[in-house]
Amino acid sequence: MTKGLFLLISPPLHELMNYLPEGVIIVDERGAILFANDAFSEMVGYESELLFGLNMLTLLVDVDVFGTCIATVMEEGKSLNAQTDFLHRDGSVIRTVKSVRMIRDSDSFRFFVNVRNLTDTDRLNQELQQSHRLIECQAGELSALLNSKHQELEEILGSIHEVIWYIDSQTLSLRYVNDAVEAIFGFSKEEFLTDKTLWQRQIHPDDRALVKTFFETLSPGQSQEICFRIFRSNGETRWLNSRIHHHKSLSLFIGITSDVTAAKSHREEIMFLAYHDPLTQLPNRAKLKEKLAGRFEHSAEEPFTLLFLDLDNFKNINDTMGHEIGDTILIEVSRRLREQIDPDYFCARFGGDEFVLLLTTTGSAEIERFCTRLIETFKEPFVNSDIDFYLSASIGIVSYPQDARSGEDLIKYADTAMYEAKKKGKNRFAYYHSSMQHAIADFLHVESLVRDALTHGYFELYFQPLIESSTLQTEGYEALLRLPHPREGFIPPDRFIPVAETNGDILAIGREVLRQACDFIDLLRQKHSEPFFVAINVSAKELHQENFSQTLLEYLIQRGIPSSYVKVELTESTLMNNLDVAGDQLLRLKAGGIRIALDDFGTGYSSFSYLAQLPIDTLKIDKSFILSLFDVHSHRHIVEAISTLAHVLGMSVTAEGVEESAHFDFLMDNRIDTLQGFHLGRPVPPQEILRRM
Repeated sequence: MTKGLFLLISPPLHELMNYLPEGVIIVDERGAILFANDAFSEMVGYESELLFGLNMLTLLVDVDVFGTCIATVMEEGKSLNAQTDFLHRDGSVIRTVKSVRMIRDSDSFRFFVNVRNLTDTDRLNQELQQSHRLIECQAGELSALLNSKHQELEEILGSIHEVIWYIDSQTLSLRYVNDAVEAIFGFSKEEFLTDKTLWQRQIHPDDRALVKTFFETLSPGQSQEICFRIFRSNGETRWLNSRIHHHKSLSLFIGITSDVTAAKSHREEIMFLAYHDPLTQLPNRAKLKEKLAGRFEHSAEEPFTLLFLDLDNFKNINDTMGHEIGDTILIEVSRRLREQIDPDYFCARFGGDEFVLLLTTTGSAEIERFCTRLIETFKEPFVNSDIDFYLSASIGIVSYPQDARSGEDLIKYADTAMYEAKKKGKNRFAYYHSSMQHAIADFLHVESLVRDALTHGYFELYFQPLIESSTLQTEGYEALLRLPHPREGFIPPDRFIPVAETNGDILAIGREVLRQACDFIDLLRQKHSEPFFVAINVSAKELHQENFSQTLLEYLIQRGIPSSYVKVELTESTLMNNLDVAGDQLLRLKAGGIRIALDDFGTGYSSFSYLAQLPIDTLKIDKSFILSLFDVHSHRHIVEAISTLAHVLGMSVTAEGVEESAHFDFLMDNRIDTLQGFHLGRPVPPQEILRRM
């Protein structure tokens, strides 16, 4: 779809706009970028290809600017010029001035945006400031210049946006200030020079002692910076930054002052986002880690209690009602938690529907009263779109220092206790005790089975056919990993895969899967002349290996297997762990001829933004939607919507979990391209597939 939109610009015009020194982008009314020239791509730090289809809102510091701008241009039908801050890929803020013009394209509208970078202007201002400071420090030369070319200097200083001033080092009375003072303080230059202590009275009361101490301690010959607040003439508070030099021979404090209110606001916003969850505004995992580290460092012997709270069955709401409603409920959950915690308690969103609370109390009676109160807050329904949603919560409790003495162990043990509460029926709390360590023992046991299987070659691949709906012929197979251990029996994947992903063994398992999949491809190519492919599942750890795509492609070359015989399947959570890295790897795989399938679609983020950015060939609808097609009415609509979305984006659709003829009939009617499930074929060993052929 992006390429189609890109063709709206002819090649000669495309080349011409790439020669322009200023940024140029074309967006539609929703903000999707249809074209970006090289100057804009360099300005925001992205390759041009990655910008196509990206929504302009992701590049704006203030997302409200876009809606306001588009509405104004469409209403007035003329160019709009405004200062706009963009976000560079590295997180820095790019100050620009943009102009917008509306272009009508058939029945739709396009917006031509010209972006001029103010960075060079800022740099020149900084260099000019440095020049002024040098002039100020050379007091004798400055004094002579003031006497001989006073008017000329006034004109120069009057054109500078920063306030240039000097005051008597003994009385702190103002001796000189340029015209820029009015823009910052709201008082004229004449008012300041007439009332020579007016500037002191405009300093914020809370910062006056700071400024006074600064001047008292700045020794002759020294230069320092100070940041403080002032009141404008209209009562508005502004933040100023002053670079001040104490001149030895002239007995003057010479300074250059800038208004840094906007920059300080941006820094504070960035700091807030770094330590807070953007959805709930609660402290995030990073802030929790910092909080725990502070306790261990400054109050190492002071006991406290950590609670790990998880919402019961929240995934069902996300799966059936969508993430927008789920997010609204999480915001309300956070509000209720805030209402329950004391001022000296701490509450953070740990991730998803998990929250961690730190309590200063350690008394069991008080802890139990507090946990009961938390659970009671969930009895009231969560109302959204006139629908009542009922939730409960399970809480795990761990004590410092009795149960653990590190933040990692405290969270791990509280999480273990929380799962114990869920096993006992949910909607309750449970204390951690050492017997729960059996879960850790089970992890270590499964880990040893995985290592044993890797060493002795116990892992086997089964293959389930993928049926093309239009011909009812097998178009490929999905490789499914099995572990039939000679002593322990069959170990299900949902037991050993999480262990392997946690300890890193998944990388060795991935190599074994690729080897066996290629062996199967070789066997089929000898017996079967029709084209086919084998789909292999890739984990997050594999995808985020720097040389993953190169290693995979080189292995296929080494085996003499065309890349068209391999399809890579990955889940949404695998992508979202690090979208930039995942995107780079997938682009390399796609360039090498390997097709990409997005597995379990509909249960994760299901974001349009990354669908447009990534080279995905196939969406696989999660089997939970297929199995419940005739039990949950909304699931039929979800399947229809995913099919339509995929086809509009030029992707094919696969449905897994086809276990009944009714499933088959419904999916055929809704243009599902490929079918997979027990109704059509169970996973079997390679020899069974060859026997059936």
